[in-house]
Amino acid sequence: MKKLFIGVVAVMLLAGVASAAECGPRHWDDFSWWGNSGATPEPQPDKGAAICGGEPRSCYWWWPKEPASNSGDTELWGNRGVVYHCWEKPPVVEPPVVTPPPPVTPDRVKPVFNNVLFDFDKAVLKPEGKAVVDQVVAEMKAHGKDTVVIEGHTCDIGSDAYNQGLGQRRADAVRNYMVENGIDAARIQSVSKGESAPAVANDSDANRKLNRRAQFDITLVN
Repeated sequence: MKKLFIGVVAVMLLAGVASAAECGPRHWDDFSWWGNSGATPEPQPDKGAAICGGEPRSCYWWWPKEPASNSGDTELWGNRGVVYHCWEKPPVVEPPVVTPPPPVTPDRVKPVFNNVLFDFDKAVLKPEGKAVVDQVVAEMKAHGKDTVVIEGHTCDIGSDAYNQGLGQRRADAVRNYMVENGIDAARIQSVSKGESAPAVANDSDANRKLNRRAQFDITLVN
């Protein structure tokens, strides 16, 4: 009887070993946890996986040492023992490379500056006139490709020819001041309008003062 009992146990052990070596599906209550529960280390490929009837290394040993469970899973899957199963490791999905769009450069608004006023029959910059030109210089230094046209104007006192020359001297005075303060002369054009383009009607002394001027026309270059 003792020998018979030992033989039965041996057969059972051999049957258990044979079944453990098989790669066919095991009827667990739920196999979705296998390799996906987060338990570590993850399943390791078996070089002798050809016994599964598939490609080599298609079956894996798993004996996790750190338990974990799927979301909402009530069972713990760490240390369940050695499990041998055919499994396809989920591909590592790299996050898409998002290239940020180039920064949007807001459209610039053409600056408008006050006119530079001159005394009667003069082409000399006054302190308040220099303050205006300093603003133009700062703007052109901030935007190194912009250019400017300086227009020189006069009132209607004097001949057309004289006022044409006076308007040019006024525009040149502003241009020279800008060059002295660091603006490339190639970015500045000075022209005379003489008395041909008054800002206001030349019908009073106050209005004539406003027409003795230099004004700026900036060209924006991004």
